[in-house]
Amino acid sequence: MKQRIALVATLLALASQPTIASQTACTFSGGKEPQYFEMEFIGYSDANPLIVFSSSEFASGKRVTLNPTHYVLKHFSQSTATINLAFRNPGNRMLPPSFSLLTGHDGRDQLKMGSTVVDGELKCDY
Repeated sequence: MKQRIALVATLLALASQPTIASQTACTFSGGKEPQYFEMEFIGYSDANPLIVFSSSEFASGKRVTLNPTHYVLKHFSQSTATINLAFRNPGNRMLPPSFSLLTGHDGRDQLKMGSTVVDGELKCDY
C-alpha cells in the first residue's frame, strides 16, 4: 500500500511540473535602431521549426507566429546557421508583408521585404 501511495505521489509531482514544449533553435536579428526585424526559430531539430516574427515596421513590434501554410522553408540548418525561407502573405493585414530570408554565398544573412533589404545575422548558439 505504501508503494502505491509513493508511486501516486511521484506521478502527481511529475505531472504538476511545468513542461518545456519547445526551445529556441536560432534567432535572426537585423536592422538598426529604431528599425529592427527579428525572427525566432523554435524547435528541437532542423525540420519544421515554429517561426515567430516581430518588427518595429509591423504592428509596433508585436510577435506573430507564422503559419507553415504561408511559407516555404527550402533550407534550415541549426548546425551551420543557414537558411532559405520565403513567406507569402495571403492578403491578411494581421500578418507581416511577404518577405524572404536567405543566407548568401558569403555567409551573410539578408531579409528582403518589398524594396527593403536588411542585413542581419542568424545566430544558432543556444
